Amino acid sequence: MRILFVTSMHPTIANPQRGVIVARLAEALRATGHEVELFPLGHQGGPIRYVKARSRFAATVQSYVPDVIHVHFGYSGIAVPAMKVAVVTSFYGDDLNGTWASSGRTTLKSKVGVVISQLVALRSARCIAVSEALRDRLWFAAARSKTVVVRDAVDPLLFQPHNRDEARVRLGLSPTDVLILFPHDVGQATKRLGLAQSAVSELQQTEPHARLWVVNGKPPDDMPWYYAAADAMIITSALESGPSSAKEALACGLPVVAVPVGDLQLFEDVPEAMLRSEPTAKALARGLSRALDVSRTPRRSRLPNHLTLSSAVARIEEVYRAAVGAR
Repeated sequence: MRILFVTSMHPTIANPQRGVIVARLAEALRATGHEVELFPLGHQGGPIRYVKARSRFAATVQSYVPDVIHVHFGYSGIAVPAMKVAVVTSFYGDDLNGTWASSGRTTLKSKVGVVISQLVALRSARCIAVSEALRDRLWFAAARSKTVVVRDAVDPLLFQPHNRDEARVRLGLSPTDVLILFPHDVGQATKRLGLAQSAVSELQQTEPHARLWVVNGKPPDDMPWYYAAADAMIITSALESGPSSAKEALACGLPVVAVPVGDLQLFEDVPEAMLRSEPTAKALARGLSRALDVSRTPRRSRLPNHLTLSSAVARIEEVYRAAVGAR
């Protein structure tokens, strides 16, 4: 099958981790025999760049002649004019949730984006959401009925347990620190860095060597070593879709403490290592204490088989076939 990806979620030299999940999906699809081309929308230029790309995109479709167009992130659908090729749209989070601000509300710009994403969903042949909670954010029954949940998936050949001491030597870290990993962009208010800091401060009452370890902007393929070096991971986001980092951590054997956000099914899938907490410093600290007990046992992958990248590819292939058949 010839597949044309259209998205602004793609890595660049300046930002190699941006959209890495899309790049990995493209490679996995190619490995199964599909042809995949990327139509990049770039990261600069604001929303108008989607409109400006429409004629260029139409010319690309005419020359490449794809069997299916796969839009990644709702806003990117603006770049796709009406055409006979089947369109599949994947929603990842902010496109349906909006972008959370430190005020506790979503931004006006992102609210407009949510409206656009709802309309993009209606005109797509099929849609994909990365969690049940995100699928439920679709307003229209017609859109929800043609939306399949394909949760964030991980390549277990890349994300697998490594020796903690070896990882710390490799990264130049103290062997005695109790490292609580925060692998999130601190520039995004929705990640709630302050809550994570407060939780670790609370934890220090019983674990004096504990410290919050903020890791962001590292080469994506190096992340297994950061998961290996940590003792636990914390998620304090106000809004999320996955996050994919939770699955990566579990694949590397690292326990995760998270507030109830994003892919809630993960708490049921891996109850012994994906620990749910109320969004308070004290509750999170208690969860971290439990996670440290788990972390002291031998590391093993805790990723469910249905969350591997190969399983996700099989589900997405089914969506493509359904979209083409619906045209």
